[in-house]
Amino acid sequence: MLGSVGIRIEGAVVPGGPPQQQATLAALALRTGHVVPLHELMSAVWGETAPGSAVMILRTYVWRLRKILESGGCDPQALASVNDGYRLAVPPASVDAFRAERLAADAARAGEAGRHDEAAALLTEAVALWRGEPLAGVPGPFAEQQRSRLSELRRQLLEERFALDLLLGRHTQVIPELTAFIGEQPLRERPYGFLMRALYAAGRQGDALAVFGSAREVLAAELGLDPGPELRALHQRMLAGDAELAAPAPAPAAPPPARDEPVDAVVPATLPRPAQLPADIADFSGRDGTLAALAGALTDQDRTALAVATVGGMGGIGKSALALRVAHRVKEAFPDGQLYADLRGTGADAADPGAVLASFLSALGVPRQEVPGSVEDRARLFRTVLDGRRVLVLLDDARDTAQVKPLLPGAVHCAVVVTSRAHLSGVPSGTHVQLTEFSPDEALSLLRHIVGAHRIDQEEAAAVALVGACAHLPLAVRIVAARLAARPGWTVAYLLARLADERRRLSELRADDLAVSAVFELGYHQLTGPQAKVFRSLAPVAWPSIGLSAAAAALALGEPETETLLEALVDAALLESPEAGRYRYHDLGRDFALHLPHPESERATGADALVERRLLGHLLRMAAGAFQRMVPGDPVHGTISVAGGEPGEQRLATLGQARAWVVAEFDCAVHAVQLLVARGEGADPDLLTVAADLLVALSSFGQDIPYGQMALTARSLAEVAALHGNHHAAGRAHFICGNAALQATQLARARTESQLAAEACRRAGDRAILQQAYNDLGVIAQFEQRYDEAADHFDQALALAQELGNRSGGLTTTLNAALARIRGGRAEEALPACDEALSALRAMADPHGIAHALCVRGQALHELGRLPQALADYAQCLEVCEAERIPGRRAQALYRYADTLRVLGRLQAALEAAARAVAYFRTVPDRDRDRGYALLIHARVCADAGQHEQALAHSQEALEVFTRAGLPEAAQARLLVDATGVVPV
Repeated sequence: MLGSVGIRIEGAVVPGGPPQQQATLAALALRTGHVVPLHELMSAVWGETAPGSAVMILRTYVWRLRKILESGGCDPQALASVNDGYRLAVPPASVDAFRAERLAADAARAGEAGRHDEAAALLTEAVALWRGEPLAGVPGPFAEQQRSRLSELRRQLLEERFALDLLLGRHTQVIPELTAFIGEQPLRERPYGFLMRALYAAGRQGDALAVFGSAREVLAAELGLDPGPELRALHQRMLAGDAELAAPAPAPAAPPPARDEPVDAVVPATLPRPAQLPADIADFSGRDGTLAALAGALTDQDRTALAVATVGGMGGIGKSALALRVAHRVKEAFPDGQLYADLRGTGADAADPGAVLASFLSALGVPRQEVPGSVEDRARLFRTVLDGRRVLVLLDDARDTAQVKPLLPGAVHCAVVVTSRAHLSGVPSGTHVQLTEFSPDEALSLLRHIVGAHRIDQEEAAAVALVGACAHLPLAVRIVAARLAARPGWTVAYLLARLADERRRLSELRADDLAVSAVFELGYHQLTGPQAKVFRSLAPVAWPSIGLSAAAAALALGEPETETLLEALVDAALLESPEAGRYRYHDLGRDFALHLPHPESERATGADALVERRLLGHLLRMAAGAFQRMVPGDPVHGTISVAGGEPGEQRLATLGQARAWVVAEFDCAVHAVQLLVARGEGADPDLLTVAADLLVALSSFGQDIPYGQMALTARSLAEVAALHGNHHAAGRAHFICGNAALQATQLARARTESQLAAEACRRAGDRAILQQAYNDLGVIAQFEQRYDEAADHFDQALALAQELGNRSGGLTTTLNAALARIRGGRAEEALPACDEALSALRAMADPHGIAHALCVRGQALHELGRLPQALADYAQCLEVCEAERIPGRRAQALYRYADTLRVLGRLQAALEAAARAVAYFRTVPDRDRDRGYALLIHARVCADAGQHEQALAHSQEALEVFTRAGLPEAAQARLLVDATGVVPV
């Protein structure tokens, strides 16, 4: 880091790659051992100008860096992906910047112990680590900040080394290096004093006095200032021929006693000890880990730079309370006092930094008439006064970086705590905490503390619900606690009932001068017009969160412009960004936004309805693309009416991308449909069709989404579609309900919904979904052991599939029909259909279909008594499933394989296969029928093997599974239980 960026491997430095890759390495290496989230890496590398492909680029850089590390023999996990970020886990001493800081800390300790030679050697070793400008040529705001910090660190180390050289009498040797250093840094006063001392002690008094004249000219020309009090005092002593100056300089690490030099009037000889912290909060609760981390950072004795801790988060999250608590906890480590300022950053009258500095200087003993006029001069004097002191500064509610920077001391032993809703990217913060809501336990703790444990424990369930209604926002919890404490006659349940109506929830969250709505109003009134419009417009639809692409479509804006507006809302703490490219409202912030009045222009154009329409259109376009990736060639895709997308709208190029999009936007999509359904008779009939098509497209990802949750929404959609006579939407909604019930083995509901779907689809002429409804009716009849009826439904589905040219769907239905015939005792009819389907699926190179066909064909062969051939088909099926990673079909084939092995008398192999199938289905939800069959077959194998206890246990478990699922196979399990239960053990 202390030069050009690279990785040293076996003594040679390997370059860090392109500039942005070096910036990525720097951001990870200078936070070694810590997870750096992707959004922070993006900010570090590009600042506010990150490209749309930033995440992909960063992943490429990390991949390349990992390869470099691996080539040097490092553990591949040294650069690991952790959640939404990366962590570089290397020893801090292996990063030259950290090694330099450690050497500096060791030198400081050696100096304090009087081991000055050792201290000077350690500082020399530290300075030698610099190989040029730190992070040379590395772009990005993080690199710029660290370059400035590390350059300043080198200068400070050199100055300390110069002081030690003078103390050790190395006057002549240090003169050339001091002269060169002043040439590089002509505005730093301390080195002029060192050079004057060195020259004077070397017998060059005239040169020493000339240095003072040169310093005075440079400072006057560049800064308009005279030399400071210490340099002027040194000059006076030289003019007076002070003999002590020929002796070694005083030890730099020891705190100076009363000074002999005259002190400028601006800096008081004895500083007052301000104690400005407001009173601590008696009922502070929670945040234990965060408190400990902040306290540790502020009191770290080994630090080599000013400790600055920033606390961020939305209004009402508890930033000020936390900062005040940590300030009181660590104040004893700052014996020279504490300074406090409310910067009023969220109000209309934010504090002026100059006025705050004047107040601070006055508190530190500087006479008001001596306070300079400009902010810059006040900031310089503030740093001068605090030099060598230990003072804690608490800056509450900062507006932005520009307000904070002049208020930062320069002294390493001072510390600063800053709270702000805004992201203070320009503040050199060593520790940043972004507060989120309380955990439920923390919220309950605060409630107990204020209201009293006895009342809360009497109604614990209501108390849990109450803090949940407050969205665990600390301010909201404090308000409801204050209301309960002031009203002993109120129960927790009564106040909870008052909060149940979301339309009045914010008005209930008010007590004396505390109000949750006020927190959001302050932030809202600072927004620009476009920002405020986005905040209002997305509130109805962005639940629980929304992606950037979806938000841009809903707002009818380009993604770059949308991202700028949304990030501004994040900076204002009115939105949260849980991960790159996703945004969400806090629950109470959303309530606030929903109740904001819309301008007349937005009401006149029906702005909310337009946002919903545009969002549903975008979601359908994306879902249709995802559906095509999941089931290419399915005729349903051709029946989805998709309007043209916006230029530059996201496209899903792979099945992996499709899956990721569905998982990310599923909740938002279902919520969009719920908003439409809530309009009832006022819903747009065309949008009902869009909504139904959207749910059908999402349904193909049933393994990746909470299908049952979608079915609840589909049921409401079916009812509203029926009101409008929209048979297309009703049929598709009923189909989803039936399919979800079938997957959950709720056979009666599945039959009813699938019949309603078939009827509505026939009226709408929706043959694609009608085919699937017939298929589901066949599966239901098969589950209910009505095998002839099942075969009839499958034949109807097959005829439609052939009409639609749905070859893949037709083959699946063929196999379903074959299975119904096998179980109905007509295996001889099923076998030719299996052969035909298997041949076609092999020609299509469809591994899932091939595995299915082999499993069904094996069952047909088993029923026909052709057991070795059945085993061969099951073995082939298992090979395909292993190669293509199809675990569900593999487990089905295993228990069928076990049953055939049992009949052949190969009991040990049968036991192993059945046990593996049972183990799999015990880990998979909503596969009760397969689990029951696996247990039933395992029980039979155990019984044949003489393992009667195991047979009884497995058959009893199978009985429980089938009974709970309402499946007729429970009768088979009951017979087996009765048979195995009478065997003596």
